[in-house]
Amino acid sequence: MKILHTSDWHLGQSFMGKSRLEEHRLFVAWLANIVEQHHIKAVILAGDVFDTSTPPSYARELYHECVLKLHALNCQFIVVAGNHDSVSVLNESKSLLRTLDTYVVTQPEWAALDNAVIPLRDEQNTLQAMVCAIPFLRARDMVRYEAGQAGDEKQQLLSHQIQHYYRTLFSEAKRLSGDVPIIGTGHFTVLGGQKTESVRDIYVGTLEAFPPSKLPEFDYLALGHIHKPMSVGGNHCWRYSGSPMPMSFDEASSQKSVCVFDTETRDVERIEVPAFRELRSMKGSRDQLIYEIEQLPCSEHLTVWLEITVTEDINLGPFQEQLRQITEHKKIDVVKVRREKRLVDLVDGLAETATLEDVTPVEVFDKLLLEKDVSEERSVELRGLFQQIIMDDEEPNS
Repeated sequence: MKILHTSDWHLGQSFMGKSRLEEHRLFVAWLANIVEQHHIKAVILAGDVFDTSTPPSYARELYHECVLKLHALNCQFIVVAGNHDSVSVLNESKSLLRTLDTYVVTQPEWAALDNAVIPLRDEQNTLQAMVCAIPFLRARDMVRYEAGQAGDEKQQLLSHQIQHYYRTLFSEAKRLSGDVPIIGTGHFTVLGGQKTESVRDIYVGTLEAFPPSKLPEFDYLALGHIHKPMSVGGNHCWRYSGSPMPMSFDEASSQKSVCVFDTETRDVERIEVPAFRELRSMKGSRDQLIYEIEQLPCSEHLTVWLEITVTEDINLGPFQEQLRQITEHKKIDVVKVRREKRLVDLVDGLAETATLEDVTPVEVFDKLLLEKDVSEERSVELRGLFQQIIMDDEEPNS
């Protein structure tokens, strides 16, 4: 049996005010073709189905269209929630989708392990693999902290509980599997994962990344959250599939892909996802940028989106009007224009003032810790608490 692993679709994403619906439609159509051509019998979506906890109706419709396409191809579909996903939104169609061979897991299933340990069978009803379907594990679902607990105690408790849950599901799958492969899923940062600017850091308590050595010996581990395709823990079969399309300009140069695990050979093949839309970053002086944009060839596909960084201290208003005139009859949209700036220096105030888009809350907090001369040990604890505040503020409501 061939099992396709993908993640981080972020359906409904608004990219600097631009809808990505057409790109996502093209991806879903491409995915259905790959499933048919490569005789894929199961697809695992390892989190972040949607971009926000309140996805627009067209994003939900596309999700359900994908379910129908896969069902028509006799392909099972396993969906686990990511940190961007709302538990309640995914749960609202969970029971209905089960009738279409789609299994949705949004929270840890301590009391009903059979809801999270999913058998995959071929057309002859022969067991081919067991899947431990594990979503993004929120701290509130895993541990009960006591008042006065130190940050490192919370970290150790959470780490222990995550390890315990993984091993509990693995043991159950092992009991039922015989000698077929056991596949795990996860949506978090495993030590060694490389993040991009569009990846929202997941800090639960003060747990920044989970050591791969604490995970069971899965035959394949389907991970989500990191948008770059990569293996982890030195294991070719433990992988981040990466997102199917660039979620930010710094991902535009990275080749996107999905992974296919073969239960017979127990090997992994990467299949490249075509770039449905070009995202291009350009940097230089005003005259240089004008010339380069004028020379850009016309796109044969979707409109090209440009990020422009001007290395001169100019008035952006007239420059943006120039850009509008140049691109008016081209399939080009300039979605971001900015002047080059240095990072804000909160310590000595020597750097020029930056806008809020130039820095993240974490960078500001780190500068404040430095300014106040906070010890390294205390900084680690405070940084973890600050990350928890950010996570609580951004976390989708269940």
